Amino acid sequence: MKDIPRISKPPTSGKAGEIISRDVDLMSRSYRRAFPLVIKRVEGAVVEDVNGNSYIDFTSGLGFLPLGGNHPEIVKAIEDQLGESSFYNPAAAYHEKFLELAEELSRIAPIRGDVRLILCDSGGEAIDLAIKTARWHSGRRVILSFIGEYHGSVGESLTASTDLKSRRLLARVSDMLYLPSIDCENCPLGLSSERCGAECVEEMRSHVEVVAPDDLAGIVFNPLGLGRGVLARSERYISRLLEAAKDLRALAIADEVLTAPARTGRWFALDRWNAKVDLVCLGSPLASGLPIGVIAARDEVLDLELGMHDQSGGNLLSIASAIATLRVIRDEGLVERSERIGRRVLGRLRDLVEDLELGWRVRGVGMLLGLEVTGERAEENARMLVNELFRVGLLVWRMGSTILLTPPLNIEEDLLDRGLELLEEKIREFSRLSRAS
Repeated sequence: MKDIPRISKPPTSGKAGEIISRDVDLMSRSYRRAFPLVIKRVEGAVVEDVNGNSYIDFTSGLGFLPLGGNHPEIVKAIEDQLGESSFYNPAAAYHEKFLELAEELSRIAPIRGDVRLILCDSGGEAIDLAIKTARWHSGRRVILSFIGEYHGSVGESLTASTDLKSRRLLARVSDMLYLPSIDCENCPLGLSSERCGAECVEEMRSHVEVVAPDDLAGIVFNPLGLGRGVLARSERYISRLLEAAKDLRALAIADEVLTAPARTGRWFALDRWNAKVDLVCLGSPLASGLPIGVIAARDEVLDLELGMHDQSGGNLLSIASAIATLRVIRDEGLVERSERIGRRVLGRLRDLVEDLELGWRVRGVGMLLGLEVTGERAEENARMLVNELFRVGLLVWRMGSTILLTPPLNIEEDLLDRGLELLEEKIREFSRLSRAS
């Protein structure tokens, strides 16, 4: 691994340029590519392009590959399942693989009481079904979500997201209520952690009681506010938010599509606060990138009529991959490793930012870390830093002015250290240029 990253040719030259040109002609203009990169192979935390360049991947395929690419046990599980059956419509018959996954998740899901599952084909679809379930169970219509948080682009998951371009696709959003997403490190009320009584939640409750006092079906939230970057959330805030949901007789719906499994140093981000919800949604990271969506919910919440969610979700290859992913994480101690490495990287980057007096914020938990660029042109500077890192062979990604670091949970130590060295070099270079200008 000593020769990685290795950049020998411009990434858009030769065959890559030809492929990109074909893509421009044939694929929807709506696609946003994080990198001008044409993938050939992904092995662990190393991405190889069609021009023979090799990159260190600190994105895990934008969060979808918790074990990196082509983990041998995941590949074997998929191949073994393919040898039996790749798909048989779950509306037609039973299959034991569904139950194996349900039993695995029921042991770890942050749900109050007995757990039942719904299977579908993506995280966004899981959010969509969770919202519909909340409306059915409660007999109410209004769903509360938080400004800036992203929950998908399918059906009701799109209504819960607040991206303006996406919401233009909606016929109406009258059954949605949007309130500010809270960042406890930057309290909107100016309170310190010592003085915090989660007054922001009381303001939320008061607003709901005025706008939709008897019609709130559910509250959709991401435990770390993903969409705006990586937000700090206190145990008091999460606890009071869930208390408010209960008092308002609304179901608490946690979007853990990108935070589980094990990404945050716990199986679920909610485990950091010992929090339990009514429904939790997972997506493709659960199956190491294969298409899957899962809702784990309280038994009594899934009181649906026969056939209401009777669909073809739950491809057997994805189910087999999900079971293997959970097994590898458990057997290799990757929950604990995520916590341990996250603490080390967080401390290392905070020391650097403090030494350089940049004023940037470094935060996150486990191996979901955010480097928030601040000051004038913050988003532009974050974009420039991401591009510079790509140029030298390190893949990181960005939400607004926050640079996200989400390496595979099992990344080799030498690749992790080399990637951090590249990141630190570019941060120092940015600091020098900023002081000189």
